Amino acid sequence: MIQGIKHSGAKKIIWKHNDMADLEAKLQTVPKETPKIIAFESVYSMCGSVAPIEAICDLADKYGAITFNDEVHAVGMYGPTGAGVAEHLDYEAHDATRSSTEAIPRSIMDRIDIFTGTLGKAYGVVGGYIAGSADLVDLVRSYAPGFIFTTSLPPAIVAGAQTAIAYQRECMDDRRLQQINTREVKRRLGELGIPVVPNPSHIVPVLVGDAALAKEASDMLLSKHHIYVQSINFPTVARGEERLRITPTPGHNNEQIEHLLSSVDAVFTKLNLKRTADWAAIGGRAGVGMPVEVKPEPIWTDKQLGLEDGTAPISLTAGKQGGVMGDAVKIAEQRLTHLLGPGPVVESSATSSA
Repeated sequence: MIQGIKHSGAKKIIWKHNDMADLEAKLQTVPKETPKIIAFESVYSMCGSVAPIEAICDLADKYGAITFNDEVHAVGMYGPTGAGVAEHLDYEAHDATRSSTEAIPRSIMDRIDIFTGTLGKAYGVVGGYIAGSADLVDLVRSYAPGFIFTTSLPPAIVAGAQTAIAYQRECMDDRRLQQINTREVKRRLGELGIPVVPNPSHIVPVLVGDAALAKEASDMLLSKHHIYVQSINFPTVARGEERLRITPTPGHNNEQIEHLLSSVDAVFTKLNLKRTADWAAIGGRAGVGMPVEVKPEPIWTDKQLGLEDGTAPISLTAGKQGGVMGDAVKIAEQRLTHLLGPGPVVESSATSSA
């Protein structure tokens, strides 16, 4: 979705996702000096597609727009420090400078004017944020009703968020393992003929194609198999593209993944839902069973996941629970010393007696 700021004569622009030609055509209808903003998600949560961020930045430069990148479904899950897809697109450069707080000139992150993200999901608390220049942040703080009339987050929540962010900056195992688990789930569903909308991200959208059946499948997974997977219907997705949306985590072990796969397979059989071959027989839908099959390359490469050099994290087995990396915890604690303040003052007995 692209929308222009609706004050100071700015014009509203609507963009059909991934249609860059359509976006440019609409930008061409607006004078370059007219204020406008291109707002988009890095990862679209309902189909797992990824925005062409660099191409959007090029158009913004060309037509005088500012960019607003919503990384809500990517922070903590992409990039060498977990900053999101924009960071991930310049992976090596950001990995090499991970200890620096300075921007990398002309990197994708440097070209985005405003970021928004969540402190939930990967960071495990609640709330959200924007990031940008001091002037832009001050503008939003001063004029956005959502900021003006919303109570600030409690200090304990903010401290928890800062700790989670600091930890994720230092440890990539969680986001690596999430991607490894996602690959395995997608591969195994494919072997079962379960129709997964193709995408390069961690989202696993299972196509059902009927609102009532999608709801029934979701209910059956919960009541019969004790798995909660929400059904996604219109208007969130187009009619005829209703789906179940699955998101593996690094905390899911191999036994849980096996249970998910067998349960989805059983529900598809019980409800006689279309499998990939059935979609292909009628020309395909939502990228499933299409005449020209598109297999997007995952955002995370084998090298980045550590699959090439043997440093990839191992999936959990036999009920084993995930843990935290001690070194990363220590570094995260050091990053928060300015918040924790000096330690308690303990006087010796000699000093006290004096």
